[in-house]
Amino acid sequence: MRFNYLNLRAFGHFTDYEIHFDPSKNFHLIYGLNEAGKSTALRSINHFLFGFPQQTLDAFLHGNTKLRIEGELQNTEGETVRYIRRKGKKNTIIDTNGNVLNESVIDGFLHGISDNHFTNMFALNHETLREGGESLLESGGNLGESLFSAASGISVLRKVFEDLEKKSADLYKKRGSTPELNKLLKEEKELRKEIAQYQLKVQDWKELERKYNNGKKEIESLIREVKILSSEREKLQRMKLTLPKIAKLRELRNKLLELGEVPALPDNIEELRKEMVQRLESAGKEKMKAEDEWEETKKELQEITIPEGLLEQAALIDALYRELQSYQNNVKQAPMLEAERKLLEARVISFMKEIDSVHARLDHIEKYRLRLAKKEKIRELCKDKPLLDQALETNEKERREIESDLKAKEEEYFSFPVPPNIEELENVIDIVKRAGDIEESLKLCIIDNNQTEQLLEEMVKQLPLWSGTYKELVEISVPVLAETIKKYEQEYTEILKNLEKTNEQFIIQTESISNYEEQIHHLEALTEIPSEDKLLSIRSHRDQGWKFIRTKLERGDLDEQAFNEFTNGKKIESVYENLVTDADAVADKMRSEAEKVGAKKKHLDDIKRCKDKIIELEQKKDELIKELADWQKSWDKLWESTSIKPLSPEEMREWVVKYGQIKGMFHDYEKEQKAIRELENKIAQYKQSLITVLASLVDVDQQKTLAELLQMAEKQQRKVNEDWNKRTRLDDSISGIKHRINNLSFRNKELYQKLENWKDQWLEAINGTNITDTTSVVVAEKIVHMYEECTKAYDELNGVEKKHNSILEQIAHYEERVHNLLKSTSLSYDEKAVDIVVSELNAKLGQAKEDKVRSKELSNHIKRLERAIREAVLEIDAAENYLNDLMMQAKCSSIEELEKVEVKFIGKKDYENRIRTLEEELIDIGGGLSLHEITKEVDQFDRDSIDVELEEINRKLSEIEPVRSELEQSHGVIKKEFEEKIQGNNTSSVLAEQKKESMHAKLADLTDQYIQIKLASTLLQKGIEYYRNQNQDPILKRASELFERLTLQSFSQLIVDYNEKDQRVLMGVRDNGEKISIDGMSDGTIDQLYLSLRIASIEKYGNENEPIPFIVDDILVHFDDVRSKETLKILLELSKETQIIFFTHHSRLVEIMKELATQDQFQLTELNSKEAVNI
Repeated sequence: MRFNYLNLRAFGHFTDYEIHFDPSKNFHLIYGLNEAGKSTALRSINHFLFGFPQQTLDAFLHGNTKLRIEGELQNTEGETVRYIRRKGKKNTIIDTNGNVLNESVIDGFLHGISDNHFTNMFALNHETLREGGESLLESGGNLGESLFSAASGISVLRKVFEDLEKKSADLYKKRGSTPELNKLLKEEKELRKEIAQYQLKVQDWKELERKYNNGKKEIESLIREVKILSSEREKLQRMKLTLPKIAKLRELRNKLLELGEVPALPDNIEELRKEMVQRLESAGKEKMKAEDEWEETKKELQEITIPEGLLEQAALIDALYRELQSYQNNVKQAPMLEAERKLLEARVISFMKEIDSVHARLDHIEKYRLRLAKKEKIRELCKDKPLLDQALETNEKERREIESDLKAKEEEYFSFPVPPNIEELENVIDIVKRAGDIEESLKLCIIDNNQTEQLLEEMVKQLPLWSGTYKELVEISVPVLAETIKKYEQEYTEILKNLEKTNEQFIIQTESISNYEEQIHHLEALTEIPSEDKLLSIRSHRDQGWKFIRTKLERGDLDEQAFNEFTNGKKIESVYENLVTDADAVADKMRSEAEKVGAKKKHLDDIKRCKDKIIELEQKKDELIKELADWQKSWDKLWESTSIKPLSPEEMREWVVKYGQIKGMFHDYEKEQKAIRELENKIAQYKQSLITVLASLVDVDQQKTLAELLQMAEKQQRKVNEDWNKRTRLDDSISGIKHRINNLSFRNKELYQKLENWKDQWLEAINGTNITDTTSVVVAEKIVHMYEECTKAYDELNGVEKKHNSILEQIAHYEERVHNLLKSTSLSYDEKAVDIVVSELNAKLGQAKEDKVRSKELSNHIKRLERAIREAVLEIDAAENYLNDLMMQAKCSSIEELEKVEVKFIGKKDYENRIRTLEEELIDIGGGLSLHEITKEVDQFDRDSIDVELEEINRKLSEIEPVRSELEQSHGVIKKEFEEKIQGNNTSSVLAEQKKESMHAKLADLTDQYIQIKLASTLLQKGIEYYRNQNQDPILKRASELFERLTLQSFSQLIVDYNEKDQRVLMGVRDNGEKISIDGMSDGTIDQLYLSLRIASIEKYGNENEPIPFIVDDILVHFDDVRSKETLKILLELSKETQIIFFTHHSRLVEIMKELATQDQFQLTELNSKEAVNI
C-alpha cells in the first residue's frame, strides 16, 4: 500500500493544502521549518487512515464539523481508493461527491492493521527511537524481548513485565503477610474460629420457653381487652357527635313542612329578576340618549359647506405645494449662477494665456485638452528620470567599494598558511569518545567493587552459624538442596502439627470433663440426684443387715466385730429399718427424677469416656516426642559435612538463600574486578594512541590523564578545523566578491541602455505639447498640471451655464401651471405672488378635505344612532316579556309579588340543602350504617349517660396501658433470648457468617485477578518466545548487516549468547572478536541497534504481507553527518520495497540527501506556503 496524495482540505492551520506523492518515487523527503506544519501533516496521516480522535488540537481554525482530509491509497495490485475523512462518530468516510462509504473499503487496503499497530510498527521519531533503545537496555538484551519490541514498536515490554509482577505480588506472596490475599486468608481463618465460639451449646431452655409462652399469652389477653374497650369508646364518641346532628335534622324538616306549597322557580330566580329589571331600565336610558344625540348630529351636518371645484384639483394643488420650496430656491439661485459663470469664463482665459497666448480663445479649448495616456506617460517618465540617475551613481560607488574589499581579501588569503592533515587525529578522538568517559567508569567500578566487598563482609557477619571470612564461606560445600530442606520442613511441621493437635485434644477432653462435672453440679443444685451406684450401695448395705438378722434368727451366733461395725451400737432392727427406708427413698427419688437421673448418668459416662481418651492421647504424645527426637538426629546428620549445627528447616532454608546470595554477590565482585582490569588496559591503550597523534602537533606531557589528553586533542582538532574553515571562508568570500563585481558591471550597462530608452520615450511623449526636449522634468510636470487645470475650469463653466438655463426653465413652467389652475376654479387672487397663491390654495384644500371627512363621519354616526334606537326598543320588549313569564311561573301579577314568592322559594332551597348536608355528615360518621340505622341506633342511647360511660372506659384503658407496656418490655427481653437460643446462634454469629460470605466473595474476586495477571504474564512471555522462534534467524541476520553499516563497522555483527542466568541475549561483536553486551554500548549505539532490528522487521513484514508506508519523523537529530548519510542510504534501499515518508526540519539532511541520491530516486516536498513545492 502507498499514499498517492493527501489534501488537508480543512485541518489545523491548513486550508485546501495538497501534498502530492510522486508515483515514480518511493522515498518522499518532506522538509519544513519550525511552525511550518510538519507535526500537523504527520497527525493527518493517522487521522486519514483511522479517523479523528474525540478530542483534537487541530480544530482551532476550522470547527470540529468542518475538519476534512482527502487522499488516495493504492495497493500492490494497482487498485486505488480515494476518499475524504471527516470528524464524527459514524459515517466518517465519504467520497468526493459526498456519498458515505463503508469502513471495509479502507480495511481492504490496511489488512486489519489498527491505529496503535500502525503507530507502533510503521511510525518512528527520535523519541520512540530513544525509548526503544532504553527498552533494549532495560531488558539486558534479552533476545525475545528485543526482537518483539523492535518488530511491534512496543518499547515498554520490560515495564509491562515489572508491572504484572508487582501487581501479582501486591495480591499474593507465598508466606507473605502484607499482600491482600494473604491478609484475607488470615482474617478468614480467624473468623472461622470466632464463628465456632458463637455456636450455641446444648442448654436447658424449658424454663425460658415457659416464660416466653406465658408472657405471650398475657400480652394477647390484654390486647383483646384493649380492642373491646376501644371499640366501645369509638361507638360512644360517634353517638356523642351524632345526637346533636339528628336533632338539627328533625328541626329543619319541620321548618320545611311549615313553608307549605311553593311554586317551582329557576334556582337563580333572584339573579334573573334583577337582571331583567336592570336591562329594562338600561335599555330605556340608552334609547333616550340616542334620540337626543341624533338631533344634535343632524344639525351639525347641515352647517358644513365645501367650495365648488376645489377638491377636483386636489392632486395638482398638492403637487404644486410640494414643489413650492424648489421654486423659491430656483428664484434665489438664478442671479448667483449668472455671476459664477462670468468668473469661470475669466479663469479659463487666464489659464489659456499662460500656456499659449496666441490661441487663448474659448473656441480653441480642445487644443489645450491632453489625452489621459499622454499625461500619464509624461508623469511616469518624469518619475523614472531621477531614479535612473540615482541608480547609476549608486552602482558606480558600490563597484569601487567592492574592488577595494577584493584586494584586501586576496592579500589576507595568500598570507594564510595551509593547515596540517588531522584525519588520523579525528579517528583517534572518535574512538576515544565512542568509548565514553571510561576513567569515570573506572572510578565508579572501583567504588562499586569496594561497596560490593563491604556488602559481602556485612552479609557474612549477619549470616548465622558462620564466623569466618566470605572467601572461606564460598569455598565450603553445601550439598543440601532446597527440595531436601522442604521435605525435612514438611516432616518437622507434620510432627509439630500432630503434637499441637494432640495437646488441643487433651485440653478439649479436660475441658469436657470440667463441663460435664459442672452440669452434674447444676442438676444437683436444688436436690441431690441419686445414681444407680448409690442405690446399689444402699441396697447392698440393706441386704447385709438382713443377712445379720437372718443369721441371728436361724443360727443365733454372729460375727460380733462385723455386727458391731454395721450397727455402730444401735439396734439391728432400727438400723435395718432405716436402710430399707433409705433404699426406698432413693428408688422413689430416682423414679420421680428419672429425667435428671438419666442426664446425670450420661454425664458420668461421658466423663469416663473422656478420661479414657486422655490416657490414649498421653500415649500418642510420647510417641510423637520420640519421633521428633529421631527427626532431629537425621536433620543434624544431614549438615555434618558443613560443620554447622543446623537450626530449624525454615531458618536453614533462609540460611541457604542468604548463602546463595553471598555466592552470587561474590561472583559479581569477581566480574567487577575483571571489568576494572579491562578498563585500565583500555585507558592505557587510548592514552598511547592520543600521545602518538598529538606528538606531531604539540608537546605532550606523558603523565596527563586520558580526559586531559582528549581535551588537548579536541582543542588541536578545533584549532586546525577553524584554520581550514577560515581559509575556506576567505576563498568563498573572494569568489563571491568577484561574482558581485561582474554583476555590477553588467548592471551598469543595463542602466545606460535604460537611460537611452527614456530619452526616446520622452521625445515621443512631449510631441504636440508646449514642452520641449530641454524642459526639465519638474517644469514639465507643472505644465501638465496647468493643462489639466485649464480643461477642468472650462468643464466647470459648461456645468454652471447648463444649470442656470435649467433653473430659468423650471421657474417659467411652475408659474404657468399656477395660472392654469386659477382659471379652472372660481377663486381669484388678484396680483399676489405665485408662492403666496399656492400656500393659500393648499390651506383651503386642507380645510375642504377635513370638512368632507367630517361630513362622512356625521352621516355614519346618524346611521349608528338610528340602529341603536331600534336595538333599545327590542331590548325593552324582550325584558318585559321575560318578566311576564317569571310572574306567570310564580302565579303573581306584579314585580312586588314576585319578590315575595322569590323569598319563600329561596328559603325552601336553603332548608333542603342544609338537610342534605346533615344527612351526608351523619353517613360519614356513621361507621358504615345507613341513615335509618343511625337514627334507630341513636334512639337506643341515653344522652345523659354517654359522658359517664366514656369516662369509665378511658379510666380502664389508662390502667391497662402501663401494665401492658411493662409486660411487653419484660417479654421483649425474654423473646430476644429465646429466639437467639432456639435458632442455635446469636446475632454475633449471624453477623460473622455474613462477614465470612462477603470475605469469600472478595477472596474469589482477588483470586480471579491474581490468576488473570499471572496468566497474562505467562501468555506474553510465551508469545514473545514464539515470535523469537519464528523470526530469530531471518531478522537477526538482516539486522546484523544493518547494525554493521549504521555503526560504521565499529561492530562487525550481532550474535546470540547466554548471560549468567542462561538466558539468550543479543551481543555486538567488534572486529577483534570482542563481545559487547547491550549495557556496555553507548546510548547512540543502542539506538542504532534498535533501528537495525526495526528496519529488519519491517522488511520481513513487507516480504510476507502487503507493504505499509514507513513514516519517519526526524530520527537523525542525535546522529552525526556520516551516520545520518548511512541511515538515509539504508532507508533509500528500503524504499524499493515500501513507501518511505521522511519528515524533517533540518536543512542539513536535505543537503545530505541531495549529495546521496539523484532527483529520480527521491521526492523533496517543502512545507513553506499554501501550496506544496515539489523539487
